[in-house]
Amino acid sequence: MAGTVAEARPLIDQVRPAAVLLDRHLGGDALAYGAALRHRDPHPGVVLIGGHDDDLLFRALDAGLSAYVPWDAKPATILAAVRHAAAAPSSFTAPDLAAAMARRRQGRVATLSPREREVLLLLRDGLTAPGIATALRVSDSTVKTYLARLYDKLGVHGRGQAVVAAAEQGLFGPRPATG
Repeated sequence: MAGTVAEARPLIDQVRPAAVLLDRHLGGDALAYGAALRHRDPHPGVVLIGGHDDDLLFRALDAGLSAYVPWDAKPATILAAVRHAAAAPSSFTAPDLAAAMARRRQGRVATLSPREREVLLLLRDGLTAPGIATALRVSDSTVKTYLARLYDKLGVHGRGQAVVAAAEQGLFGPRPATG
């Protein structure tokens, strides 16, 4: 057991554990150390433990850590995260991940380029990818690229989810009147 990142480094190098549990408030930057540890060696798995903090959870995910667990999680949940990290260090898990992703989608409004907005409107109107390509006079692969960017920016995985998320964020505005 170490009280600081400086104390943890030689201990981890010596013991070479299958998984490491880092407390958010470990003396030094535990998140940065965990990311460096994962970058340096694909093993061990790294679990970060901290508060109920969506931003920290997503930073842990982006940093390549194996898991994020809140301090008040049940011991069985913490143990499961450590076991997960040891078995699949490059696969991320967090008990509140789905809820955090939903909160993230609700709290942000995607910033779209003018072309992405055009693709989104055509998607809303029910056009398929080939139909969008024809309407915009671009290739199918270009449309697929725009769709992938839209899905990423909206935090969704498909056409229907994209339309719903965009509507929830007010990205469509009022529909133009038809004559």
